[in-house]
Amino acid sequence: MSAAATGRVRASPYARRLARQRSIGLEQVSGSGPGGRIVAADIVAFAPPAAAPGTAGTVGTVSAIATRIEFGPLTTVLDRFGSPEARFELEDVLLRAAGCALDDVPEATPLDGAPVALEWRRDGAPRQVVLDHIRKTSLAPLRTRRLAAMAATTDQAHEPASLTLRLMRAEAIRPVLLPLLPGRVLRLVVIAGPQLGEALLVFDAGLVAEDVAAQLLERFRGYVEVPLLLLA
Repeated sequence: MSAAATGRVRASPYARRLARQRSIGLEQVSGSGPGGRIVAADIVAFAPPAAAPGTAGTVGTVSAIATRIEFGPLTTVLDRFGSPEARFELEDVLLRAAGCALDDVPEATPLDGAPVALEWRRDGAPRQVVLDHIRKTSLAPLRTRRLAAMAATTDQAHEPASLTLRLMRAEAIRPVLLPLLPGRVLRLVVIAGPQLGEALLVFDAGLVAEDVAAQLLERFRGYVEVPLLLLA
């Protein structure tokens, strides 16, 4: 049922913000959330009516930039820090690096707390867990929060997030372009080998400027390559 049919538009705050940024009237959008509530994924997936001949239409442009990352120092840190029972994992460090980078480049997100959605799979199905205020959380509590969220059965793909983070363990792989996930305007994909890796930042160029995306990726790489900054 469309929002217009209910006589009242119900939408999440993030969906309203995205709609304003994209000049989309909420009354045009069908909500997929509980009770027909419009969520961010509905705004991202919305296709405006075809423009009449001779008129301009608004089309979102997905862009991507990539960088190489030295993982050697990080591998050494992970081997030395944390107890055998609670050893830090690469996901924890990458989450903190992404959260700190977003905090350094506030132009990349309008969301308070710069929440990051970690992509993972459960029983073969894609899942997301959303963690916010990452800079304020040291690695040990962050690890605890991540594991608790992943142990829950709830998929948080509809929760607001500044970007999604996906880790792929591989070598000699160079990502070129991957799709944005529904409701997200930034996606960071990290290909990690023991010593070298690649990071691909995919973004909606209509909402995130190219220079802002470049700053964000540079900050992320800096944190990963100097991991002691993340232990503070």
